[in-house]
Amino acid sequence: MAETVVVSGVGMSPFGKFLDRSMKDLGRVAVDAALADAGIGVGDVQAMFFSNALAGLITGQECIRGEVVGYPLGLAGIPIHNVENACASGGNALHLAWMAVASGMYDTVLALGVEKANHADRQRMFSAYAAGADVEESFSTGEGAGQDRSPFVDRQAKLATALFDERGVTVEDLAQVASRSLKSAMLNPFAHRRFGATTEEVLAARVVVDPLTVLMSSPVSDGAAAVVVTSRPEVAASDRAVRILASQLATRPPKDRPDAPNAVQASALAAFEQAGLGPSDMDLAEVHDASVAYELMAWTDVGLCQRGEEHRWIAEGITEADGTLPVNRTGGLVGRGHALGASGLAQVHDVVAQLRGEAGELQLDTAPERAVVQIGGGVVDWQTAASTVHVLGRG
Repeated sequence: MAETVVVSGVGMSPFGKFLDRSMKDLGRVAVDAALADAGIGVGDVQAMFFSNALAGLITGQECIRGEVVGYPLGLAGIPIHNVENACASGGNALHLAWMAVASGMYDTVLALGVEKANHADRQRMFSAYAAGADVEESFSTGEGAGQDRSPFVDRQAKLATALFDERGVTVEDLAQVASRSLKSAMLNPFAHRRFGATTEEVLAARVVVDPLTVLMSSPVSDGAAAVVVTSRPEVAASDRAVRILASQLATRPPKDRPDAPNAVQASALAAFEQAGLGPSDMDLAEVHDASVAYELMAWTDVGLCQRGEEHRWIAEGITEADGTLPVNRTGGLVGRGHALGASGLAQVHDVVAQLRGEAGELQLDTAPERAVVQIGGGVVDWQTAASTVHVLGRG
C-alpha cells in the first residue's frame, strides 16, 4: 500500500463549442500539458482511466473510447479503463486512479476526461443528455425537455423552487451566485463563458425554465482535462505535489431508506472521515453547479453551509474570492463550462493550481492549504445517481 498519493501534473484544453475538433484533438492538449507539468513522458504512464459520458450518442464511438483517444498519443500497450458515470465520470476516473496507486498496483497513472457534447443537431445533443436518467422511468414532462434543452434543467428549476420555498433563498440570490462565477470566468483562459455578467444581467437573460435564466445554468461544452497521479517518493516530496487526502464515490441510497444520506452527502461524509478533517478545515471548494440551484444544494450536502443559511452566505459574500470560503473560484460549471466527462478533472486542475499558488489572476490572496472537490452525475428516481468527493492538500 502506498502511504502517500499525490497529483503531480494537471492539464486541460479550453472548454467551449468546438464542432470541428475531435476527441483526439482535445485529449492531446490536456495530456501534453499534464505530462509536461508532471515532468514525465507517455512511457512513464502505467495505466489510464478514461472518462467520457456521451461519445456513443454524439460521435458514435462506443466500446473502446479510451483506447481510440490514447493510441495516437502514445498511450498504447497499457491497461486503459473506460469510465462512464454521467457528470461524475471525471471524478470517478480520478477515484479509480487513486485506488490503483494507493493499492500499490502502479506508481504512476493518468486520469483523462474528454467530452464532445456539442452537435449540429441540437435535438440529438439534448436527447443524449436525457440518457443520464433512467430511460424506463418518466423524468421530465416539461414541454421542450430533451428537444430544445437538457431535461435536467427542469429538475434544476424544481430544486430552485424548493430553495425558495424551504430555505428562504430568492431568485436574486441565484443571480448573484451566477454573477460571481461568470465574473471569475472572465479571468480563466480555459473558460467557455468569458464575458462576465452582473446580477441584473443574469436576471434579464432568457428564461429557460422558470425561474432559471440561461446564465444560471452551465453551457454545453466540449473539452478535456487530465491529472497525473503518483506515489513515487521523490515526486511526493516535491513542493509542487498536492496530496490526495481522501477519495470517495457514493450512489443514490435505496428507496426504502428515505432518511439515508443522499449520494452527495454520503460521499462527503466518507471523504472527510477518510481525511480526518471536516468541512470547517477547508480553505476552498469546487462543487457541482450544472445550475446555481445545484451549487446551493451542494453547499449543504457537502456540509459546508448549514441548511437555511444559504441566503446569509450569499448576502455576506462568504463564497466570493475574498470570502471566508471561496467556492468555484475559476467559474465553476456555470462559467468554465460543463464538458461532462472532463468536468470533474477540470475542477481538480483548478484546485491544484490554487494549492500550488500558481493560479495567476485567479489566485486567492492567501494560497489555500486544503480544498474539497465534489461533482455529481445522473439522476435515479429524482435524486443524484452518483457523486465523488476528493479532499486535496499541501504537505
